[in-house]
Amino acid sequence: MSKTSRAALIRSNTEPASLPRAPASILQRFLVQPGFLLARIDQICTAIYGELSSEETLAQAEFLLLLAKAGELDQISLARAAGVDTSTTALVLSNLVGRELVARKPDPADRRRAKLCLTARGRKQLVRTREAFSETQRRLVAPLEETEVSELMQVLRQIGANPMSPAPLWVPGDRRMGIGENIVTSSPAFLCRRALQVCEAYFLTCVASLSLTPRQFSVLYILNLHPGLTQVGFARLFGIDPATSAVIMKNLFARGLLARNPSAEDRRERIYSLTPAGRRVLAAAQPLADKADRLVLRSMSRADIRRLVQRLQHIVRAHSARLRFPGALFSD
Repeated sequence: MSKTSRAALIRSNTEPASLPRAPASILQRFLVQPGFLLARIDQICTAIYGELSSEETLAQAEFLLLLAKAGELDQISLARAAGVDTSTTALVLSNLVGRELVARKPDPADRRRAKLCLTARGRKQLVRTREAFSETQRRLVAPLEETEVSELMQVLRQIGANPMSPAPLWVPGDRRMGIGENIVTSSPAFLCRRALQVCEAYFLTCVASLSLTPRQFSVLYILNLHPGLTQVGFARLFGIDPATSAVIMKNLFARGLLARNPSAEDRRERIYSLTPAGRRVLAAAQPLADKADRLVLRSMSRADIRRLVQRLQHIVRAHSARLRFPGALFSD
């Protein structure tokens, strides 16, 4: 497939007819972007698990299940097996160790390194954790037919296992890269998050010269189409925590990419818009973001991409009401 036709497919008009006219024009790019939809699904997975268990978070549950499978793991191997960065791994482990669900013990092969294992309390909790985790996967893909689920997981695995991507290497079933195939890495939630990692890694690599994150790019893109949004207004439209929105917009303001003025309706609010520098950065970033999308999907046909996007949309549409900040993507 040519670069032109693939880019055209990414921007194709496949949004649901029920989407309100104004948000549809603003969010159209994101509606057909696998990375955006996968990020929303990652939020949905966390929300579903939270509905099923108050014992631990989804990330904590995955660590408990991986340690149950492996018996013992060092922290780096656990991070690799879970597909989580080292700083997040340290934070999750600190909570699990503090709650006496996981213990650290010296590694006999290297006294400078600790081994991680479940405690008796952790093993006791594991039954409920496994049930909640399995039910989370079932509910997540319930909107799809069984054949659709199978095909989606195959495509997500293909994206996630791409050895050429700039994301940390993941080889399904390879024990040298972790602990082999298991309940976590064969789950829809994990495969969605892994594919999201690849999408974000390609974006950050392609846009590295501009020092933009995907969400910072989203702010510039949306404010270009809808100038004059407040932090809360952007958060409600895009579907993120207003506190997170505030951090992103303040950072872009500090870089001179956004201008802000007091709201005439509420002097505590700030109205944001692009500066000339912000428009220049956006203009430079858009083709690079398109390139990142092409690299993620380069091994797929147009029909494969269309099916992937439609299935991700179907999952997001079915579960958006679970989110505290669903955004206007599939609002009716």
